[in-house]
Amino acid sequence: MKEIQDTWTKKAKKEGYRSRASYKLLQINKPHKLIENSDMIIELGSAPGGWSQVIANLKRKNTKCYAFDLLPMENVEGIQFHHLDLFSNKFNKFINNLNTRADLILSDMSVNLSGIKVIDDEANKELNLFCLELSKKILNKTGALLIKTFTNQNLKTLKKSFENTFEQVFVEKPQASKTSSAEVYLLGLIPK
Repeated sequence: MKEIQDTWTKKAKKEGYRSRASYKLLQINKPHKLIENSDMIIELGSAPGGWSQVIANLKRKNTKCYAFDLLPMENVEGIQFHHLDLFSNKFNKFINNLNTRADLILSDMSVNLSGIKVIDDEANKELNLFCLELSKKILNKTGALLIKTFTNQNLKTLKKSFENTFEQVFVEKPQASKTSSAEVYLLGLIPK
């Protein structure tokens, strides 16, 4: 199994992607064309930049993409990176000053794991709900939200919240995800 996972890491290195996570986004994006159909993209938790690279490669020339992370990130051409805490006043100010609604919000965020499952699950749930609330505030009427979450006791409730917010909801487990990992992605299309 490890050999299969190493394949994605080697492939990323060979193709110039910063992380194997790039393939997760490529695989989820392929059937939905989320990036290609967006004029404005918000990426949350963008470092080290694997998803930003995919966005830069697939987006239309005039599409704006704003990426945010607490961690520093090396520049990706075509992506406006902001070294900001999502729970800061600066981030709030940025969001409140947007003069157009977003077509797509992407989040590959996860909390730094403490090793205590209950605490980690709750902290990740808070991050997920933060993304969902942000989508209600800034997505346009044909927009989409894609977030990383986990198959745990919170998934059912989170999926229900997505179903109450979006016309279509998909649970995605891309091939590039480690099979041993509990991570899955929730995709909501077209806010209600």
